[in-house]
Amino acid sequence: MNRLSRFLAISLLAMFSSLATAQVGDQPRTTPEQQGMSSAGVERFIDSLCAVPETHFHHVMVLRHGAVVAEAHPAPFNPEYAHTEYSASKTFVALGVGAAIDDNRLRLTDRVASFFPEKMPDTIAPWLAQMTVRDLLIMGSGLEINYSALRGNNDDWIRAFLATPPKHEPGTHFYYDSMCSYMLSAIVQRVTGKTLLQYLQEKFFTPMHITQAQWEQCPQGYNTGGWGLHLQAESLAKLGILLLNRGNWNGQQLVSAQWIDEATSKQIECAATNTPPTDGNQGYCYQIWRSKYPGSFRADGAFAQYVVCVPQFDLVVVINSLSYHGHDLLGTIWKHLIPAIVSEEPLPAQNKAAARLSKKCLAFSQPLIKGKATSKLLPQMANNGIVTIAPEGCEPLTITLTDDKHLTLDWHYGNHNISHARLAFGKWEVEPIHTLPLYTITARSRFSGIEPDFVCAGNYAWTSPSVLTMTVYYPNWISARTVTIDFQARTVAVNDNFSPRKTDVIKF
Repeated sequence: MNRLSRFLAISLLAMFSSLATAQVGDQPRTTPEQQGMSSAGVERFIDSLCAVPETHFHHVMVLRHGAVVAEAHPAPFNPEYAHTEYSASKTFVALGVGAAIDDNRLRLTDRVASFFPEKMPDTIAPWLAQMTVRDLLIMGSGLEINYSALRGNNDDWIRAFLATPPKHEPGTHFYYDSMCSYMLSAIVQRVTGKTLLQYLQEKFFTPMHITQAQWEQCPQGYNTGGWGLHLQAESLAKLGILLLNRGNWNGQQLVSAQWIDEATSKQIECAATNTPPTDGNQGYCYQIWRSKYPGSFRADGAFAQYVVCVPQFDLVVVINSLSYHGHDLLGTIWKHLIPAIVSEEPLPAQNKAAARLSKKCLAFSQPLIKGKATSKLLPQMANNGIVTIAPEGCEPLTITLTDDKHLTLDWHYGNHNISHARLAFGKWEVEPIHTLPLYTITARSRFSGIEPDFVCAGNYAWTSPSVLTMTVYYPNWISARTVTIDFQARTVAVNDNFSPRKTDVIKF
């Protein structure tokens, strides 16, 4: 084989490999009217999402009858980028448990202690011995654990969980605890010999063509279960479709319909029942929340990661965001999207309204910094195109001016290393980066199981002649950090999107 033939063969192989693993665009795309919905109503829903305060949405998808009628992935996010799902991961734990029960490897009544005899404390409390798989599924373990402290201070999370004295009889008291989900992940691995992710890939992800999935692992090698799944928005949409179809995927029953019926039904009260109805007090299922709209339920993660299912209308809504008002986001579904559902049959085409909706969704962007591309003071501050600042108590911060509309930022601050991030003026500049993004989870072995590379998206502007503001986003994760340098006041202000009300100001 000559050199040209070898090159063509390798290129074709790479192309077909890419096609084999591509998964974005699997679900059909239609106009809302083709699915009995109003484009104008869906647009009002999208607008209402944007109006929720302290919210940046990253991915939004609306599906009816399995078809995508609207989607928005505001720049620098795009459909191909996976997103960390926080506690929305838990719903996938329920699928794994259901599959293991279908395989006769597990029962709801199995005692948790029976799976980990070598990790049990010397003295076993009766309530600890009584705890079952079902108790973990409904967040009714009887334990009240500070799970942030447990996973941050221990290498053996199972032993630490089982060493915690129960406060309640199992199954009688709801206490939301991500370690319950972690224990279920460990149990699935014990009974199948595969990690939860590997088992899900075999049972669900392969037939559903979900090829881009990663899941964080604890120091002992178990998937974290209660958080840490890294998945694309369209894969979340497929989860919603599977749940609405009671475990059936394109004619193949991946998990029993009975299990899905149980998993999406209220199993325990999760809040006071004498309060007005909210999306937080409708009851908890098997790693799934009931929602306020009659019959609806959802996967639910921190900072508003949602897969909302409304069986009455065969409706799925996926939201990936960073929001401090998640229930307000859910409220926009009930207030604006449900009324956009007009019929079970297709509606007459509304070409202008559909085109306006599509154009709006395509045009969305995370806010760009407003200002100028350069400053008249720059020649006084730069040395051969490099500005180096030494903030008090921190490593030096370096800005390299590459041209009149680009710069790079290098700085290690706290737990976030911005290493050679390229920033552009007036747009998002996206490039691969080999450092880890900012993350709220402080668990041991965090990011273990998540393979780089991450991408970095940067934007900057001079908001005054002496003030330079830079934002670095990690669009295939969730987080961002904004750095503002005031050369006149000689300060560096640092703000991350996990704590928008808190800004660190450092002198230099």
